[in-house]
Amino acid sequence: MSEWQLVPGDEYAASDLAAICYQLSAAAYPNGAPWRQATFMADIEAPQSRYHVMLADKRPVGFVSCTIVLDEVEITNIAVHPDFQRHGLARQLLQTCLAALTTNGQIFLEVRPSNVAAQKLYRQFGFEQIATRRRYYHDPVEDAWIMRKIID
Repeated sequence: MSEWQLVPGDEYAASDLAAICYQLSAAAYPNGAPWRQATFMADIEAPQSRYHVMLADKRPVGFVSCTIVLDEVEITNIAVHPDFQRHGLARQLLQTCLAALTTNGQIFLEVRPSNVAAQKLYRQFGFEQIATRRRYYHDPVEDAWIMRKIID
């Protein structure tokens, strides 16, 4: 049984964190990483971005990233290595972003219509689909559902 630990991303050098996030998302998403490693690096260096890494026996196995601007949080990535999925780690990572909003406000995210497992998790937390971005994703081309949770 693994020992889980959630650590802030700023415990890593930015280049190491970018590599970790790229590798984990490449493994976790069926069509590979949604962002290039350079994109992760640029996001990590943005002052409004927050990253947390989930460790299993001190090995990175998942991460979450979000952007916080005033009373809005956008969850930009949640990824868990396939060997560690179905252990509630995505739920813990999502809770981390929800806790980032310390006042009333809104939390947004995007999800593929084909990612039923993620949609189920998001709905359990009170997210609702509010819009669709047509042909947003590539490899394969797919819409993006924009989901929102209001905290008041």
